[in-house]
Amino acid sequence: MSKYTFIIGAFAILLTASCKKAETISTEEKQYPTLKLVKKDTLIANQFVADIQAKKNIEIHSRIPGMLQNIFVNEGQFVKQGQKLFKISDAELQMELLKANAMYKQAEADLRMANVEVKQLQILFDKKVIADNELEMAKAKKASAQAKLAHADAEKKAVVQKINFTNLNAPFDGVIDRIPLKEGSLIAEGALLTTVSNLTEVYAYFSLPENLYFELISKDKMGKHQKIELILPNGDTHQYNGTLKTAEGEIDNATGAIQYKVAFPNPNNLIKHGSSGKLVISEKQENAIIIPQKSTFSIQDKSYVFVVDKENKVKMTNITIEATLADSFIISTGLNEGDVIVFEGTQSLRDGDKISVKK
Repeated sequence: MSKYTFIIGAFAILLTASCKKAETISTEEKQYPTLKLVKKDTLIANQFVADIQAKKNIEIHSRIPGMLQNIFVNEGQFVKQGQKLFKISDAELQMELLKANAMYKQAEADLRMANVEVKQLQILFDKKVIADNELEMAKAKKASAQAKLAHADAEKKAVVQKINFTNLNAPFDGVIDRIPLKEGSLIAEGALLTTVSNLTEVYAYFSLPENLYFELISKDKMGKHQKIELILPNGDTHQYNGTLKTAEGEIDNATGAIQYKVAFPNPNNLIKHGSSGKLVISEKQENAIIIPQKSTFSIQDKSYVFVVDKENKVKMTNITIEATLADSFIISTGLNEGDVIVFEGTQSLRDGDKISVKK
């Protein structure tokens, strides 16, 4: 046998063996783990950024100008309703009150004299001693005296009201905020003295997108949530669940959203006015079909899974995702209870491939 004949024969043997090996590999079915779908109940959690405000938050402003004479509270102090907070000097107002009282007493005396004069002239008029114009002039003087008395009374009450404004009391139970001024400061009318916040309950305001709002209304899910939690800025969950309340009655044209609020008990005053947080609103979903996220793949913004038939052939099936959980999807259309899908490894599969189920 020649050298070239031997080489050709050896090459043919190797080629035949290689083809047989490739044929064996191609006919060997790939193994994939699968998942049989069952319906079950679950909770869907929607998250929203929240702006937190106290149930009551009132700015305390001066209603009159003057000198801040006394500060009776400290920043951060808890106060009761009616407790005295500030005192503005009323020395000048007390002088005005003395003048107003004097004017009032003078007006009272003038009115008494006018009454006496009218009575006397009325007797003389009845006896036809004087003409009626004299009596009418006396009555006019009496009316003028009555008007002056009313004016003096109003002036006195106005001064008393201003004196009352010099005493500023807590409008409700709450916590004192920062006090920017000190005793002895000259303040103008309307000057901000502090803020009082009632923190026993706080409101977490959030925006609900218009499309989600109408979806919840159409499916009668508004207010049917299981619980509402508040995640604080440090990542902790507030120990009390919240109650959903209406905040606004119209949709904001600029943002396309409607404002809602959630009331949270805050008995320890832990959450402060102006804080931020994240709301987690959970609702119960009954008889849901849930699949792992890694069982899906996307083509041109559409989601698919591989459904395995009785002959272990896979079929690429389009699905509609209703909601997203931590590592799963809730499916609304495309799959049914009892369907078997490829659990993972979908990247190497093609529509119509035959697989073997990995135990």
